[in-house]
Amino acid sequence: MDIMIPVWGAAAGAQIAASSLGSIKGATVALVDDNFDSVYTDEVELHLREQYGAVVKRFNKPNGSHPSPLSLIEEAAKCRVAIVGIGM
Repeated sequence: MDIMIPVWGAAAGAQIAASSLGSIKGATVALVDDNFDSVYTDEVELHLREQYGAVVKRFNKPNGSHPSPLSLIEEAAKCRVAIVGIGM
């Protein structure tokens, strides 16, 4: 699995994130819910907690089709891992 740093189209391109994280067990994971499919996101959260032992902090975007507010990004950045853009 590659862990990517998301970038805007004008940026130089995707970058691989540096990580020393060998496991998410006990790690705080920011899970950003875009409100498009909350039932699916609920299942991802449950799986992260029960199967991997992650501590999940759920963040809900006020409008899924808009960028996350700066305050949400700043709070999510305090977590060890962030998951955004969940989709089937």
